[in-house]
Amino acid sequence: MGSIGQDKYIRWDAEGVEVEQPGEKEKIWEVSNQFNRMQMMNFNEHHHCLRGTHLKTQGCVIGKFVVHDKLPPHLAQGMFAKPGTYDCIMRYSSLTPKLIPDNVPQPRGIGIKIFGVEGEKIWGEDKKTQDWTFNNYPVLELRTPKDTCEISDSLERNWNDIPKFAEELGQRKDAEVATMPAKLPKQHMVAMPQWSQSAYRYGDNVAKLGVFPKSAEQKKLEEELIKDDDPINILSQHTRAFHQNHKVTYSFCAQLLQNLDEQPVDDIGVEWDEKKYPFEEVAHLEFEPQDSWLPEFRVWWDDRITCNSWHGLKVHQPLGSTNRMRRVVYAESRKLRLRVNGFKDYIEPSSLSEVPAPIPAIQLPYNPKAGQKAVTSVEIQA
Repeated sequence: MGSIGQDKYIRWDAEGVEVEQPGEKEKIWEVSNQFNRMQMMNFNEHHHCLRGTHLKTQGCVIGKFVVHDKLPPHLAQGMFAKPGTYDCIMRYSSLTPKLIPDNVPQPRGIGIKIFGVEGEKIWGEDKKTQDWTFNNYPVLELRTPKDTCEISDSLERNWNDIPKFAEELGQRKDAEVATMPAKLPKQHMVAMPQWSQSAYRYGDNVAKLGVFPKSAEQKKLEEELIKDDDPINILSQHTRAFHQNHKVTYSFCAQLLQNLDEQPVDDIGVEWDEKKYPFEEVAHLEFEPQDSWLPEFRVWWDDRITCNSWHGLKVHQPLGSTNRMRRVVYAESRKLRLRVNGFKDYIEPSSLSEVPAPIPAIQLPYNPKAGQKAVTSVEIQA
């Protein structure tokens, strides 16, 4: 992997990297209120307050995050400046704001929380954690606060008429991007490529990030699609079975900013050309065989913790208008979720010792028809 001179890369604080949109702050709060209302519509259906996005858990796992040695200067930045191995936890999820069957095309994602990361935090927290979030397509239809407000308004008006919502998305000027989620391949979670979609400070530079399946077993699944008659919870079932029987690995890659005209930061509906500006591997994730569907781990992540890229180092600050929106919307969504579900505050764990799951998570007998545990972890430990 050859290195390019550092002057080829645009600094994170250079003019034009971040440009506040007209009326942006007002739109951000309008979006926050929209998401809160949709959370309460979900509460009315399920009698439990869910996240405003990525609300359906498909599995939770414990693993290692390994930063590679001898990275070239443009990649040896921030938490990647030195090689090292960190404990981490990761959640697989479905992105849609309503709970829908897994055999319907929809966006999926992952959230990663890494422990023991040294450095100054964005919010001055004393917990040494770094969060990263990803979705399974490289751009996002919520490309600016204005676009998000328009799309959220359509969804809220058509909450009980999703075909009408889809029709309105198809009438937008940016319909190709707006309708992309409904056209995604129905892959299994462990075979999906994942992109940060938005950009982040990468030490002195700017990067979008990618997490890509690494093992041969995962890559074999890339062309295997979920069938229309598969169970409605096929993703959590399949993810659980695969994690119990395989070591799961992913590449963690950075795609650096070199040309603002072709790689805009404040509009994440524009894909950065991977052939011209390639992803370069800086780390990898390893998950030993384990049970990804332990109730205590899953419920703890659903109700008590948060995964938000603003929980991280200053040298990896989220950039762009969508991330400025996320800073407000995610915080307000979390506050509502905790209040409605009867919790005083969220938990920010500092190490694996605070994760309510065996380490490594105990493998339990798997029933593919029921998707249930045959015995409990307590019974095994006894």
